[in-house]
Amino acid sequence: MKCRYCDNTLPALRRLTDGEFCCDEHRSAFEWEASGAPQPPNLVQSEFGPIAPSVASHAHAESASAFDLPAPPIHSAAVPMESESIPEVECQESPVARDRIELSPEEVSDGYGEQVAASPVGLVTRIVHSWRWLASAWKNAPFELKVVTLLLPVLLAVAIAPSRPRLSVSPVTAPAAKNKVRRMLAQKWKVVQQNISGRAAVVFSDDFRSGLDAWNSHSKLTSTWSYDASGFVEPGPLAIFKPTTDLTDYRFEYLGEIDRKAMGFAFRAKNLDNYYAVKFVIVQPGPLPTVHMVRYAVINGKAGPRVEKPLPITARADMFYRVSVDAHGGDFTLLVQDQVVDFWSDNRLRRGGVGFFCDRGERARLRWVEVTHQYDALGKLCAFLAPYDIEGSN
Repeated sequence: MKCRYCDNTLPALRRLTDGEFCCDEHRSAFEWEASGAPQPPNLVQSEFGPIAPSVASHAHAESASAFDLPAPPIHSAAVPMESESIPEVECQESPVARDRIELSPEEVSDGYGEQVAASPVGLVTRIVHSWRWLASAWKNAPFELKVVTLLLPVLLAVAIAPSRPRLSVSPVTAPAAKNKVRRMLAQKWKVVQQNISGRAAVVFSDDFRSGLDAWNSHSKLTSTWSYDASGFVEPGPLAIFKPTTDLTDYRFEYLGEIDRKAMGFAFRAKNLDNYYAVKFVIVQPGPLPTVHMVRYAVINGKAGPRVEKPLPITARADMFYRVSVDAHGGDFTLLVQDQVVDFWSDNRLRRGGVGFFCDRGERARLRWVEVTHQYDALGKLCAFLAPYDIEGSN
């Protein structure tokens, strides 16, 4: 960026604070010329713009001290220049001296600075720069802060001033009507709180260290699921994570390892007989095994057609798989090691939780599982505002 008056490159500090002129004197000179008024005769015309002689000498002295150079003599516009040349100091090479040059009523005898500041051009310029600063701050603000800024007044208005019904009562029935109004307002306020709680962000997670009480299965998990020496859980028949059974749209993520043959998981599990299943199957074992993804739907206990695809990653025999599934409506996205593996649509199951399973002859290990629901900026804000004594839909 360059100065609009002297066409010199602006220093970093001026670009942040001003953005158009390398110093305040150049701004004043530019505004004075734009207004069409004649230049005051008692001001010195220098490369820093029109300034008073006392200010000019002070600025050149400070500039010389900043660069360890002898201060050159300052000549007024009314005094002829001597034969010796004055060392030329460019505007961008002396930011310290330039920033210290300030026009004040004491230094400018005819009130030049006050005239420029009070002129319509100067006022409009300051307003424009203030608006540019606000626009730049809003543009560089985080997205969540923008959403919270826009939605917070609406939520506060709904919370503080809920709609009140109009009732016409007589003096005789005033006490009863007063109690009725209170009950109606309390009921409406509770509905508002429940709506906020229902839209709040939800996170369910389990690292299997506190047991398997949060999991539901046809069989007894203490005998069909087991733990290894490292604290990893080894799943058996299908078990569903109970807190997630009523969720609709969510992100499901877990960390697991295939010990033998395959590892399977389920999502949108309405119950133990209706769910979407995905398995990672080792089709060619070895140090760098070939692993395929197999997905199918189980409806009323019967598995449907299977879709099989090779994983587009380099697998290892001892690798931990970081798997995630995004379920939104009837669209599903499967990611392995943060790489998209498959995308498909199915509208048969609209609600349900997550679970894990291993068929006979298969063995896998799980470290943790996490399910996030409505985990966006609005959900986080509602989670912050939601009262703890109100139960939401999730």
